[in-house]
This record gives sequence, structure tokens and C-alpha cells, in this order.
Amino acid sequence: MSQEIQWVVVRDIRNNLRVSSKELCELKLYKSSKWSSEALCGMVHLPEGRRLSGGGVGDDGYESPLKSRKNHDGNVCGVFEGSSRCLSNQLTPEEYDLYLLGSSLFDCKEFDRCSYFLKEVSNPKLKFLKLYCDYLSWDKKSQEKMESLLTTGKIPSSKNNDDQDNDRNNDSIINFQLERNSQNVSMGDGHVTSVSVILNELNTYLNEFKLKNRKESEYEKMGLGIALLYYLRGILEKAENNKSQAMSSFLKSLSIYSFNWACWLELSDCITRADESLLLLKYLSERFTLDGTYNYGAQQDTKQNVLIKFFKLNLFQEFNGNLDEFIDDLEYLLGIFPNFSYLKAQNALINYNYMDYLNSEQLFEQIIKADPYRLDDLDVYSNILYVMQKHPKLSYLAQFSSQVDRFRPETCCIIANYYSARQEHEKSIMYFRRALTLNKKNTSAWTLMGHEFVELKNSQAAIECYRRAVDINPRDFKAWYGLGQAYEVLDMHLYSLYYFQKACTLKPLDKRMWQALASCYAKVGNIRDSIKSYERALQLSLNADQDSTLLYRLAELYEQIHDVESCKNFMIKCVEIEKATEGMVTEETAKAHLWLARYEMKRRNYEEAYNYAVGVSHGTSQDIEEARAITRDCRRRLQ
Repeated sequence: MSQEIQWVVVRDIRNNLRVSSKELCELKLYKSSKWSSEALCGMVHLPEGRRLSGGGVGDDGYESPLKSRKNHDGNVCGVFEGSSRCLSNQLTPEEYDLYLLGSSLFDCKEFDRCSYFLKEVSNPKLKFLKLYCDYLSWDKKSQEKMESLLTTGKIPSSKNNDDQDNDRNNDSIINFQLERNSQNVSMGDGHVTSVSVILNELNTYLNEFKLKNRKESEYEKMGLGIALLYYLRGILEKAENNKSQAMSSFLKSLSIYSFNWACWLELSDCITRADESLLLLKYLSERFTLDGTYNYGAQQDTKQNVLIKFFKLNLFQEFNGNLDEFIDDLEYLLGIFPNFSYLKAQNALINYNYMDYLNSEQLFEQIIKADPYRLDDLDVYSNILYVMQKHPKLSYLAQFSSQVDRFRPETCCIIANYYSARQEHEKSIMYFRRALTLNKKNTSAWTLMGHEFVELKNSQAAIECYRRAVDINPRDFKAWYGLGQAYEVLDMHLYSLYYFQKACTLKPLDKRMWQALASCYAKVGNIRDSIKSYERALQLSLNADQDSTLLYRLAELYEQIHDVESCKNFMIKCVEIEKATEGMVTEETAKAHLWLARYEMKRRNYEEAYNYAVGVSHGTSQDIEEARAITRDCRRRLQ
């Protein structure tokens, strides 16, 4: 790509981000608006020679698509290539007055009032705001009914379903979560709402709108409002566990308006398997099209669209796709967004997922230095400090984040990790509960709280936490792994075998998953599958030649199936680790020495047996005494 074309692409990305930041903020999608604004400020600066003289919203490079125009109130606003993009220009005076009222009520979190005053609107953008308020009100009320879960562990009863009260009190947390999606919530005006009610109203509106606006030009004129209505429809369909329909709705929304980052994240949440992610990427590459009205310039091209590249990055982090393609996309995005904290954080998270904690820590330190008050993803940074046992840094991070905002879920997780590092597990659980009160979809908090219950020997509570995590995010391998460990403690090995298999499927390149699976196979008597799993773990080990634990376990298993020659080879490899590590003795190498001493003694290779027996200096008193006896016997026979 020539430099001239590169500047054109950068200009188009900048203009799209500027417009999306403003429009999404107007329609209360604050997280997407914030993401666009941060991306905009993190972009590469164009050379001075490529700037136009004079101001304007889009004053960099070439003529901006945003031009000045006065609205009906006489105020100047930006418009997009001849068609107004200013909200007041798209509404009648009466509709704009209603929008101002609804906007102020939304900002005050009076969702029911906002929905009530907007109940008769017909404009797609106002209809989105009305239905979005219905959804948020339902979500808020249904979540409040779950508050007692985090304090008492009891399922609250529903006034609308009295005949099911006793059943609910006996059900698990997971069953309640499934019921929650169909729960009815009473509104202030006597109207009862639920996900299905909101979805029916939304579908009816979209069908009627299509009939009234048969002309494609008229339909696309309301593109942003329609795109957001499809986005909301996808959220509601996902809440009803209809993920295939939800994906279709999200893709329809993104084809009209691609610069809604929250929609891309919702789309990725619908994917549970790696093969699904590959099929989606193939669809985006070959069949997905972008509308030119709301995707300006080069961003109409799916191969150039920067949000698609960010989405690929997100999918790679979840499903470990093509590494070369990922590196190319990452370098491309860093070239355009060198100062975008989100992009740096994704790089740090990928290093964290590959257990490269040192590089991940350094990247997080760079992010904190550039954007010190950004709390997003700092809970992961606290996990790294916890694993690396850098407790002074973790203590400072907990103190600093609580000063910035103590009511953020990330802050609560950081403080919980701090108390966990101090072995104060009850306090740690308390802060994880606070984090979940603020964000009940935080799978990391559920999983880590499960770990804390394991430390307190409360396996049942730990299992409930892990189940909550996998219900919210079935791709969370740590939660599946935690379930396997919890059932292993309870000696329910067939259960733990299933959960370890799930963890291996999700994280096939992690040695720990295969090692746990191999151990479980051995406990249920499936020796051959245990051997295969240990060998896979050995392949994935960074220091396979020095992994004495895996080598010794393999040797033991080969002995059980009477493959003595393979057993001997692995025992020899285990002993050779001492030479490679300059005499460092482990429990496994000591046992391998003793086994080889016995083996050579039986075959009357007294010199070899003597050399192996002399090397036994660690282990139980019985092992050491047996080694000494073999040494004395060999010395006597050699003389």
C-alpha cells in the first residue's frame, strides 16, 4: 500500500470514529462512544503538510466529509456528504423535544420514565432509545432479585410465579439464571415486561417500518436507528439463548453501521467453538458487505475496515487462530493506533493468556504510564502480580485503584487479589462479591472466588462459583479446570474427567490441562489414555528435557502396562536431568535412581546398580535405607 493511499485510509478511519463517537453518545451507547473517542485520540498524527488550513470537524488530509450546516434552531452542526448527520436535523421539533426529555431521564437512570414518555414515537432512533430503556429497566429489576445470591446463597422467590417458589429455593443458581430470562417485571404504569415482550414489540416495529418505507433509499436514510434496533434485537435474542438468530441480527446491524464496537463484542460472545469463529471469519471475508451511507470512504471495504481487524484480534485472543495473520493485523493496527490504550491492553492480555507474564507485566506498566487513570483490564494486571508474587506492587495497585474509583468491578478484583496474597481468604471473597454485585457477568471474578472457596475447603461453594462462570462464558477454560479440580478433591473422578476434557478442548496448547487430564485418566484406570495425555503434556512443556514430574509419571505408567523397556528409558531421562541442572535433585529423580538401581541389580549389572544407588540422597528414610543396602550388596559382589 502506497503512502498516499495509507493517508486516505487513516483520514477515513478518523472521520468515521469522530462521527460514531458523537452519534453513539447521543443515543446513550456510552461504552462504544468512549471506545471510538479513545481510538481517535490514539491514532497516528498526519504530517503537518497534509493538514488543511482552517478548522472544522474533519480538517486533516483531504476535504472532510463533515461540513457545517445550520439546523432548524440556528445552531451549527456537522453533516455527512449532503445528508444530515446531526440528530436535531433528523427529528421534527416535537420529536427533538421528546429526545431531550428522554435523554435527560436516561442520564438520571430513570429508565421507566424515559420509556413512558417515548412510548408513542415512530422515529427509529427514538424507538431504539425507548426499547433500550425497557431492556435496561428489566435487566436492573431482575438483577436486583439476585442480590441475595451473593450474600446468602439463597434463590429469591418471584411474586409472579408463586407456585414455583419452593422449587426455586431448591434449584441451583444456574437454573435461576435460565429462568431469569423469561421473568416478567412490572413497570410503574402497570405494564408488565420481559425479554420476549420487548422483542415482540421490536420485531413488530421493524416489520411495520419496512412496509412503510419500501424504497431502499428511505429505509437506509434511517440507517443508524435501524442498525441500533437490530443490535438491540440481537441482545434480546441472545438473552433468550437464541444465538444463531442473535448473530444474524448483529451482522445485519454491523453491515449498516460498523463503528459500534459493543456490537462486535456481542457478536463474539455468541461464538462458543473455534470452528464457529473460522466460519464467521470466512463469512466476513467473502460474503459480508458494508453499506456506504454510514461507513465512509475506504471503510466500506471489508478488507480495509478497521473494526473488522479489531474483531479478528478479539477472536484470536479467545480462540487462538492463525498466529501469522494475527501478527500482521496487530502490526497494521499499531501503525494506525500507536497510542491506543485498548490495543496495547489486548497485546498484554494475549501475552498473559500465553503465560508470558514478564512481557505482559511490562506492557501493562507502559499502559499505566501513558494512561494512569484507566482501570480497564487492571484486574488482569493484578492477577499477573499475584502469580509472580510481587506483593508490594500489588499492594500499591490496590491502594491506587481504590483512590481512583473504589466502586469499579476491576478495583474490587484487585483488592480481592491483594487480600488473597495475604492469605485473608474471607476478605478476598467479600471483595469478589462486591465486584460481582457491580458486574455479575465478570467470569474472572466468579472463577477466582471459586479458587478462594477451594482454599477454605468449601468445595460445594467453589463448584457453584465455577458453574456460574461457565454459564456466563462457556469458553472460560479456567472455570472448567476449576470444576475438574473441585470434583477431584471430592474423589468424583468421572466428573472431573469430563471437566478436564472440556478444559483441554478450550486450551489445547496448555500443558497444565493435559497433565490434569492424564492424572485423572490414571485414577479411573485408563492407563493408555493417561500415557497419551502425559506425552502430549511433555510435548507442550517449555523444558521437556528437564520436566522430571512428567517423565517419572510416564515411566510409572509404562511399568503398570508391563512395558519395562519404555519405563527404563523414561527413568534414565529423569536421572539425566540432574546432570543438565548441575546436580539439582528432586523427589522424582531420587525415585528414578532407586528404580534403576533395583532394575540393574536384578540383571546382575552390579556396577550400574551401584552407581544409581549411590545417587539416592533424597526421599523417605525407607528409600534411602534401601539404596544403602543395594550399595553395600553391589560393593560386596564387585569385590
